[in-house]
Amino acid sequence: MARTLFTSRLGGTSSPPFDSLNLALHVGDDSAAVAKNRETLASIVGLPRKQLFFMTQVHGHEVVVINKDSDSNQAPEADALFTTVPGIALVTLIADCTPLLLKSNRAVAAVHVGRKGLVAEVLEETLRVFKEHGIEPSDLDAEIGPSICADCYEVDLQTYREVVEKNPASATDETRRCLDVAGGLKSRLERYRINYKASDVCVNHTPGYFSYRRDGVTGRQAGVVWIQE
Repeated sequence: MARTLFTSRLGGTSSPPFDSLNLALHVGDDSAAVAKNRETLASIVGLPRKQLFFMTQVHGHEVVVINKDSDSNQAPEADALFTTVPGIALVTLIADCTPLLLKSNRAVAAVHVGRKGLVAEVLEETLRVFKEHGIEPSDLDAEIGPSICADCYEVDLQTYREVVEKNPASATDETRRCLDVAGGLKSRLERYRINYKASDVCVNHTPGYFSYRRDGVTGRQAGVVWIQE
């Protein structure tokens, strides 16, 4: 059975402005505190720390397959992790972008979906990997975690038009130039007939979550997915 989890910023050991359950090593937080926080996450998931896999997210569409021989001390450059191995937990880190967890009884994936990833079709690349393993999109369930809402994500006009051109469901009002990344993602999931449930939490105006747009220097929360052993 596939399991999922979304964290908030609460329950860790990091000091401000990373307080307290920051799970990212690249934001300037003390590495020892992050290590403790990752151990806390492993405990919550119920797996050894060595069975939690992170990635170095680059706002692209690369998908990395994690297997029994993969090393969790390595964080490959990617925006999606995929596995068929029970007892391996895949993590996507978020502080405004949209965390997407895809699951079936045979395989799971953790996907980092920002506006660039939406345009780069990281979802489609991940679905391609599922299909390579004999799993059709219609066999999947999806969960979308807390992210920045359409009212809070204002961008420049060129960026707005670039995203909306490929993802009309991300449009709001061109005079405001606010993007609905989660809305664009939902539309794509519907296109592939993937059942999903989505959080209505906006990290930008919910104090219990990290938001890069709100705070600038801040931590990262996580979406986690795994097949239970």
